[in-house]
Amino acid sequence: MPEDADVWQALLRAKGLTVAQLAEDLRTTRQHAHRLLTGKRSADARRDELERALALGPRRTDGRPLYALAELGTDGELELLPAGDTQPLFSDRELAASVVDSLADRNDGLCVVPVWPEYAWRRTVAFHAAWGSTAEPRNVFRVDDAEFDVPVEAVVDELRGGYAETLRLRAVADDPSRLERIETLVEPQTTTDRIRAWIDDEIHDPTGA
Repeated sequence: MPEDADVWQALLRAKGLTVAQLAEDLRTTRQHAHRLLTGKRSADARRDELERALALGPRRTDGRPLYALAELGTDGELELLPAGDTQPLFSDRELAASVVDSLADRNDGLCVVPVWPEYAWRRTVAFHAAWGSTAEPRNVFRVDDAEFDVPVEAVVDELRGGYAETLRLRAVADDPSRLERIETLVEPQTTTDRIRAWIDDEIHDPTGA
């Protein structure tokens, strides 16, 4: 799992905030906010405030954010991790972290991020729209909701399989052979004939094998 400082900084970038703006939210100095972000000062005492200020989604001053699993890419960008066609959210950060730990051998960039439900909903809508389907509110749910009839442990066990499948499918993005073919699109020597050949190849072999 990435270090807290790496996740804090990725959240700051995703929110489009400056250190000065974060310092204002935390009612502290810019220097102190910078130390919290970089891990030079323990953030444990102010974790709740940091999570509220940096939670993905429109800024809010009331309520507590929920938590979601996310991938921190090598480019420093965060992307929520769905489980199949759903976006699970957690009230308990430690429960979310335990799921990350169980999947750590599949992706070392997995982490837990604070998120407002509206952000999770909009990301889910975009995900479904890309596949020509319509998202439903039930696609975004709180895993540890006390109103569920199913034990939390059973829900989490089921979700692990969904998360693992999402990670398996996303791994194609880093497949060297596919990346090499994609890179030919921007090489200076790429010609119209080569592009047409590439398209023909994809049509006759849609699996990219």
